[in-house]
Parts: sequence; C-alpha cells; structure tokens
Amino acid sequence: MKIILTFLILVNISFSQVKDIYEYGGLLTERISRMNKEFIHNNPHAFADSVFSFALSLADSNKSDALLFSAIAVMPFKDFKVSIPFVGFKLNLKFFNRVEEEIFKKKMEILPSKIFDDSPETEFGDKDKWVHFFISAFLSYHFGEAFADYFGLFVENFEEEFKVDGKVDLRDISINRNGAEFGKLLRCNFINPSVILAKEKALRYGENINN
Repeated sequence: MKIILTFLILVNISFSQVKDIYEYGGLLTERISRMNKEFIHNNPHAFADSVFSFALSLADSNKSDALLFSAIAVMPFKDFKVSIPFVGFKLNLKFFNRVEEEIFKKKMEILPSKIFDDSPETEFGDKDKWVHFFISAFLSYHFGEAFADYFGLFVENFEEEFKVDGKVDLRDISINRNGAEFGKLLRCNFINPSVILAKEKALRYGENINN
C-alpha cells in the first residue's frame, strides 16, 4: 500500500493541483483527532462518512481532492521506507511533518480498528484499511474501476518486492475493491462511503441492510 501512496503523490503533482495535500491532510488529521472515540469505534462506517464529508468541505466540493485528502489523513504511519527492486535504492518518505506528535497519536487512537467481522483482535487491527479504501477510490475516480482493481491486485501480489516492512492479507484486496466501487459511483453521483461499506458487510456476512 505504501507504494500506491507514492504513486498517488506523483499523480497529484502531474495534475498540477493547486491545493497543498499535506496542509489539508493535516487539517483533516486534526479533525479526526477530535472525534468521539467510543462512537467512532462503534460506528466505523460513520467514521468514513465524516472523514469524506469534512474533506469535501476543505476541497470546495472537489471530489478528487477530497479523496486524496482523506487518504493522507487516515494514513496510520507518519513516515515509511520503500525500496526499489533490483537496484536496492531506499527512500524514506514523511507525510506528517506539519502535524504535532500528540495530534497524530490521538488520531491513531480514534481510527477504527474493527472494519470487518474478521478484523484482527489487536489494538492496531485493520486501521491501515482506511487508506486502502480512499486510495482505491481515487484511482477508480480518475482511471476507472478496472484500473483500480488491477493496480491494487498488482501491488498486493508484488508488494513485498517494493516494501521494506509490512505484509499483505486478503482484507486488503477486499477493501481495495470497495474503494474502487465507491470511486466509480462517485463520478456520477454523490454517495457516502458507508453505502459501499454496508453493502460489502451484507454480502460478506449475509446481513439484510434494508432492515
């Protein structure tokens, strides 16, 4: 996933976006740090809606910018290392230099760790899945759902060649596909992330979301 975010930064630069993604991502990070932890952990889908809604307000309703701001804000790492295959060249990338350590730690406490029923029963759990969702949505919004799906699968299959640390699991692929569907639908209509996340939960666990 870290290599995908690197890709997104390059895409954003190529689009010559006016807004500073780090500044607005930092503002959104501060907003997340002030959310009600108990409510968010009990309502992870509402968390996604709240993040995207505030991102839209920062982005003057620009959906593309809002998706990118959201992806930056929900990153569960302040910095990370990536290595280039074959040549062994390593990069150390930092995304939250402008965010105070205390604010970042508070955000990490707020990020819901339980997205799926089979999310790991650990403190970190599936906190990293939120960035998967918003990045895949961004890719799908610009390049189409098929591209987002294929690109996500490519990275999941070859991620260990690029990354210094971290492992891949099947929930990465699942949340990538959720994000890709969200991005596709967002091109034509406004919808909340919870619509897609609730649909995914119903399909995975046989729930009736109409009740």
